[in-house]
Amino acid sequence: MKKEDGFPGQISFVLPEKIIGLIRRNPLISDLYLTDIGYYPKASHHFRERPSGSSQFILIYCIDGQGEIKVGEISHLILADHFFIIPAGMAHAYHSDEQRPWSIYWIHFSGAKAGLFAKSACQSLAIDRSKTSRISDRIDLFSEILRILDRGFSIETLEYINLCLNYLLASFTHLSQFRLVKQAGENDPIAQSINFMLENVNKKLKLGDIAKETGLSASHFSRLFVNRTGHPPIDYFIQLKIQRACRLLDNSGWMISDVSRETGFDDQFYFSRVFRKVMDMSPAEYRKKRV
Repeated sequence: MKKEDGFPGQISFVLPEKIIGLIRRNPLISDLYLTDIGYYPKASHHFRERPSGSSQFILIYCIDGQGEIKVGEISHLILADHFFIIPAGMAHAYHSDEQRPWSIYWIHFSGAKAGLFAKSACQSLAIDRSKTSRISDRIDLFSEILRILDRGFSIETLEYINLCLNYLLASFTHLSQFRLVKQAGENDPIAQSINFMLENVNKKLKLGDIAKETGLSASHFSRLFVNRTGHPPIDYFIQLKIQRACRLLDNSGWMISDVSRETGFDDQFYFSRVFRKVMDMSPAEYRKKRV
């Protein structure tokens, strides 16, 4: 079975040609703009083939699982925390791995400057996770663009999302510069630990795991953390998980069980209890309230 789309929890936008025409006539954004954008979680059986290529450049960012991209006659394995840019006009095909289906964010982009953001095209490039990698910030930017597009295609919306596109693409093509904002706090154990929590918000961490990243004993680290933030480290980590869950509930059509897994809770009912404790309402009540 092969599927181009239709995955549970997916969110995507394809801008109508009439709207793209407006963008091309707008001097503020005509030199770099997106035409399609989306997120496919756990995209089992995902497959796409374009023998004549695409008229846009395509960026695929794998955040979980793996897949394969073939450009011309060369195939490339795409692992989690890797991205790949497919040049415009080149024949290609890509598919999700059968055993470990990928979760991907993707963008089709065009304009006079598009090729300048594709100098590293046709390579599977890694984004190493570290205390300064800002992976969650990049994902938040994807989510922001998707959320804003959900409000329609006003001129202001089109300008804003395409100005954001420059920043989003730069977060891939200028990795070291994108990480500088976090490097300032590298010698601060509390900042280090919070960065570590953000980068691993989809995992289960113990106090010892977090303290180890700072080079401090668990007891010393815990005292420093409480003095600085007013919260024990694990309580703070749980709050970050619930904040991420709220963004997913706000900005995607994911089932609550999917949100639970994405934030590191294997048991949906335990997730709901923790969510209620933090937010004073269940995930279902939160989503209903936000509609």
